[in-house]
Amino acid sequence: MKLAIVQHLLRPAPAQDLEALVIAAARAAASGADLVIVPDVNAVSDGPLRDELARRLDDAVAVPTLVAGTDLETVAEGLGRVLLLSGDDCMEAEVLRSLAADPPDALVLAPGSESELQAEAMLELAIGLSTSVASLVMIVEADGAEPGVAGHGGSAIVHLGEVLAEALAGDDVLLADLADPPGRPEPRGSMPQVPPLLAGRLAAHQGRKPDVGYPADLG
Repeated sequence: MKLAIVQHLLRPAPAQDLEALVIAAARAAASGADLVIVPDVNAVSDGPLRDELARRLDDAVAVPTLVAGTDLETVAEGLGRVLLLSGDDCMEAEVLRSLAADPPDALVLAPGSESELQAEAMLELAIGLSTSVASLVMIVEADGAEPGVAGHGGSAIVHLGEVLAEALAGDDVLLADLADPPGRPEPRGSMPQVPPLLAGRLAAHQGRKPDVGYPADLG
């Protein structure tokens, strides 16, 4: 199967975000994608255009489309059981440990990186998760936000420790051909450590100081 991930450059107005997302998703489908995943854009999903985006994607995109918003679990043809994590859940130790106990077939991460350094750290974590939890790990992000605000790119498709596609800055469409289904890590590697930068972000969001000894051992 061919998988497509849309990285979206944030626009000045929600209506412009909506149009750009629909156009990019349709272009990905026209390129032969069997499944298209687009990032959640707060300006659209938190306002009156949320339902309009879903309707427009249904009308314009001839293949299944997933919006990487809140945490969810779904089944996608060709991938199997897909688990989507968003925000701090992407780097929360207990959440990641639960994945090891009941691993999905594919994992979608929408962390909302707040800097380019966080985006780089999330890719490092995704590579580790692709050899320990789900062989296919996808990072789906927007780009173009101010420092400290979610939306600094880093979208990628990772399979068994290999980065198959990685977005540049701004708008981008990632395409990757995968086995159907993509398989599972065999043998499974140990759970990766959370990079210190992400552990620090999590602690800050929870109003606590980072524990001494980070990166946290999730094994």
